[in-house]
Amino acid sequence: MKLLEGKTAIITGASRGIGKGIATVFAQHGANVAFTYSASVEAANALETELKAYGTTVKGYQSNAANFDEAQQLAIDVLADFGGIDILINNAAIDPKVIGGRGILESSRLENFELDQWNLQVNVGLTGAFLCTKHFGSAMARDGCGGVILNISSDLSVISPDQRLYRRDDVQEHLQPVKPVTYSVIKSGLIGLTKYLATYWADKGVRCNALSPGGIYSGQGEDFVSKLTSLIPISRMALADEYRSSIQYLCSDASSYMNGQNVVVDGGRSVW
Repeated sequence: MKLLEGKTAIITGASRGIGKGIATVFAQHGANVAFTYSASVEAANALETELKAYGTTVKGYQSNAANFDEAQQLAIDVLADFGGIDILINNAAIDPKVIGGRGILESSRLENFELDQWNLQVNVGLTGAFLCTKHFGSAMARDGCGGVILNISSDLSVISPDQRLYRRDDVQEHLQPVKPVTYSVIKSGLIGLTKYLATYWADKGVRCNALSPGGIYSGQGEDFVSKLTSLIPISRMALADEYRSSIQYLCSDASSYMNGQNVVVDGGRSVW
């Protein structure tokens, strides 16, 4: 049984990473998919072609959802093209990565962190979620059919970053790279937004939950992977497709009585 069959979902930031995986699981399970992307037209076109092979309606929209006018126009376009929306996935974010053994830039330290980076990352990860919710959530509440909002948070919404993961032996102490402050603030903020929304449109049939995944393996350096897996009870990072069943559950009627919750799927890291 395809729990999402016939539903229409809008997924922000879906041309790569976990967003691409979310878009794929929706198409595989019979949902129509609208998705946003901000940069690579080629990647978005490739994803659109890939997802259409599952026999559903798919369309990508180049949009900066953190901009009020663009978010409003996005909602107008998507609602016109698809006739309505059942599911909103707030996924778009700027996530500083640790790839191939390179640490996050030393400018990530709180003492050195620039205001323009704070504004940029908060705008994309938190303001964008607010604006998409404002427009698409309102449409769900108006149409009388209700819907689902899912905010993609992180295990760092419930635990602090372990900055030892990013240490480099060849860097002085005061310049050691760290996970920037913005990431924890944004992901924690999404949990607050989730709880607020869970009660705001509940009488209109709109429910809201959050998914907080742990780290996904995507070619990070051996040292980083070794350090992180030592903090996880099941002793490995997540595979790219291991969140798909959780997303399917949270966005379908299988979770019809779940509302306002933060589902942490991190291999047990936050338990230790």
